[in-house]
Amino acid sequence: MERYLYDFWAKGMSTSSVESYARDLLRWFRFLWDSGRQWDRATRDDVRDFVVAMREATKQPATARPRFPEVNEVSGKPNLASTYAPRTINHNLSVISAFYEYHRRALTGPLRNPVPERGVNGSRFGAHHNPEDEYVHGRRADYRQKVPVQAARSIPDLAFENLFSALGSDRDRALVAFYVSSAARPSELVGLTNGMVDVGNQCISVVRKGSGSIQRVPASSEAFMWFRLYQDRLPNELSGSGLSAWWTRRRPYRPMNYEAVRAVIRRLNVGLGSNWTLHDFRHTAAMRMAQDPRVSITDIQAVLGHVHLSTTEAYLKPRDSEVIGRVNEHLAARLVVASAEALGPTGPSRYSAEDIDDLFGGAPWQS
Repeated sequence: MERYLYDFWAKGMSTSSVESYARDLLRWFRFLWDSGRQWDRATRDDVRDFVVAMREATKQPATARPRFPEVNEVSGKPNLASTYAPRTINHNLSVISAFYEYHRRALTGPLRNPVPERGVNGSRFGAHHNPEDEYVHGRRADYRQKVPVQAARSIPDLAFENLFSALGSDRDRALVAFYVSSAARPSELVGLTNGMVDVGNQCISVVRKGSGSIQRVPASSEAFMWFRLYQDRLPNELSGSGLSAWWTRRRPYRPMNYEAVRAVIRRLNVGLGSNWTLHDFRHTAAMRMAQDPRVSITDIQAVLGHVHLSTTEAYLKPRDSEVIGRVNEHLAARLVVASAEALGPTGPSRYSAEDIDDLFGGAPWQS
């Protein structure tokens, strides 16, 4: 594992990607240890059993999933955690496949990759591809899961107002205001330093997670207002341009990390009875920009830092609540029209006033 991860990091990957791959490999090795198999003797059947174990772990409802994996009574090692989504399973298979492919090329592992590959007519996907032709996508590889296409989960305006009013400090208000206006990723905003905050131009500079490049992103004036109030209460020694912009509230002061910011939202969820995440703020900012006709989709793509425009197009899909509300209005309008048609025409009478007086008399009706 160390040799593979060292080679993976040398290719220019970030430390967070190395950690993600290491966790997936550790999950695979724990499975092999529990089953008594050697890593270089793993077969396609072992991969199948691994996927089955992860699929069975996802059958529990979200509210019943344990926060930490249980420990196996025999081996003393943690069992598979009950938090695996189809996308997580597919990512884990990709990591395992790359791990065995590295050792296959280096002749330090099995000569056959136990993870099935996707192919067309039995061949490796993309083999002997003509660059002038489009890729022909065949069926997905064996044991790869179907990933449901879901709309981005954003926070409705009323729910966000309740969440923001429940925040207990100017620091937390500034964090959330930056998240929901700049659409920065959680890790990108946590890594903000004082020198990366440009109050005059209402912009912040974030280090993009994928490319590592520094990009200026606009943010709301409200976010800078809360940030200024938070900075006024900080000691002077913590306000240097190269220091972290976010610090713990109690002494000894420490820079906040990703888990510390998650803890803030976790406490809010307990009090509000909600289950919002840090990434939901990014979705909310993107959805708000997509609903503004003055902001183009290419502008949203640039702010979000997406490489492909197709990724940004997911935010053009309206919320389910908005669709339901508009359809209900349509159905109500249809009911009014149908009722009016059933009552018939309500215009002036076809009979003359003199004929009505002769028939019913000119005196008004008495109730």
